[in-house]
Amino acid sequence: MKFKRFPNLVRCCWFGLNYLFREKISQLAITTVQYTVLRTLYDSQSKKLNQKDLAILIATNKNNLSSIVKRLEVLGYIVLLQNPCDKRENIIKITTRGQRVYLVSKEKANELQAEITQGMESTELTAFFGYLERINAKINNQQEDEKGC
Repeated sequence: MKFKRFPNLVRCCWFGLNYLFREKISQLAITTVQYTVLRTLYDSQSKKLNQKDLAILIATNKNNLSSIVKRLEVLGYIVLLQNPCDKRENIIKITTRGQRVYLVSKEKANELQAEITQGMESTELTAFFGYLERINAKINNQQEDEKGC
């Protein structure tokens, strides 16, 4: 079975969500992609993440992440700490200031999620998130298969 509109719907949803979230956090000194980085660092505080690890977690590459990391460091939202085991590597840590801006922007993200899912039953949302997780897993498996060739 082929659904021709699937890619367009996913793309429209993503751009729409990104636009609405950008509007919600426009008064904060943070962009949507910076939010993603801070969320990942906040959720991974017990782990030692370098730029490569972080890039994998947010589905980008090290080069794209480089300018984002530099900007977050200038803003004082993250610090780069030399890895004591490998002096060539930096561990990226979220600062207290970064945590504060993240938590405020997370409230905005939660507001947006509540707004766009208003009127949906919890069973619908559970199924929807389950579908997205399954699709994401298949995409990740497909990407791994292609890299193995």
